[in-house]
Amino acid sequence: MTDGSASARRPSTFAEKLNRLFEVMHPVGAGPFSTREIAARVKEQGGSISPAYLSELRNGIKTSPTLDRVIQLAQAFGVSAGYFTDPEVAARVDAELDKIEARHRDRHLIELAERTASLDDGDRAALASLVEAHLQKRRQARGDGASS
Repeated sequence: MTDGSASARRPSTFAEKLNRLFEVMHPVGAGPFSTREIAARVKEQGGSISPAYLSELRNGIKTSPTLDRVIQLAQAFGVSAGYFTDPEVAARVDAELDKIEARHRDRHLIELAERTASLDDGDRAALASLVEAHLQKRRQARGDGASS
């Protein structure tokens, strides 16, 4: 889980899968949910799980939650309970989590692009020139770009 590629990051234990949901399944621009927030979501859906027990699951101290708890946690994160139990479902959910993770990473770029939509062509060209000049300056500072 260290090189950052999707296949290297595939969680296998319950704790790893649960932690991946915490890391990825939150609104763009917001940080991950806390254990208290997820425990509250479970409660809102008619279930019951304490933040302490949830923490034990996340840390691998508890490793075999009941099926009811698995279902409640999956619902709280909006994924199939099969994510925790079925390798094929887990692969599909992980592929979706990869896409969500990319959206989180790219949110600043998306926000910038959305903000430039209201600019006229001249302003967009000026902005593009500014970005290119900045990138050229960075390449030169690293010594990997020839000046024009």
